[in-house]
Amino acid sequence: MNTKKITMKPQGHHGLQTNGRNMKSLNTTLSALALKSALTATVLALLVAASTAQGTERNPNPGIIPPGSTYRGQSYGEWGAQWWKTIFSIPVVDGYHPLISGGAFEGEKKVVFLAAAAGGVTIDVTIRPGASLFVPVLNLECSVLEPDPFHGDDYAEMRACANGHIDHTSGLIAVIDGVPVQDLAAYRVESPLFEFGPLPADNVLGAPAGTTSPAVDAGVYLMLTPLRPGSHTIHVSGTFDEFNVTIDTTFNITVE
Repeated sequence: MNTKKITMKPQGHHGLQTNGRNMKSLNTTLSALALKSALTATVLALLVAASTAQGTERNPNPGIIPPGSTYRGQSYGEWGAQWWKTIFSIPVVDGYHPLISGGAFEGEKKVVFLAAAAGGVTIDVTIRPGASLFVPVLNLECSVLEPDPFHGDDYAEMRACANGHIDHTSGLIAVIDGVPVQDLAAYRVESPLFEFGPLPADNVLGAPAGTTSPAVDAGVYLMLTPLRPGSHTIHVSGTFDEFNVTIDTTFNITVE
């Protein structure tokens, strides 16, 4: 084995001073780097802690998309509009329609829409793994087509109509797998102006086939991220005080 030996030789008084300055400079540099590294680690730790705390504060309901967020390219309000456009596209069959009886129906982008009903009903739903659930707790739309109390001649009137009805609701609850959803009021949203139709024959509104109409929606919605395979329970309830109607539905969800 070859060993290279380095010997530090005295270089005279001037040389010793130069070496001393170099060592001092090196020590200072190393100290500065160590301090910078420590400060960087501290700052990163604080940022992670702040981010975690902030995330928890923003979303106290794990598994539910936070209010104000988008999901698969759409806001809560846009998903609300899509919910109405889809449910109005479904014809009434043998007296059954999800807007009346409750149920589940396919949306876009692997999102399944749920529809609750009055009367304390229980609905069994089976969905594929990876599907998300869009759940109205209470929702309502107003349009140019419909008569009072769901009518508006223009955007401003339709917006006031929808919000006015949701303003007069009470007793809203949502429980997912036995865990109550916190701060439901934060999930109240408005849709943008949208158009439903062309309506099918035997549509739930009783309008001629092919009818279209502008509309707006307001409601309390929950967008659930995909549930794990197995059995789950979702319960939603709330009352439209003006109409003395209480929506009360339990969904037994099977993911398989």
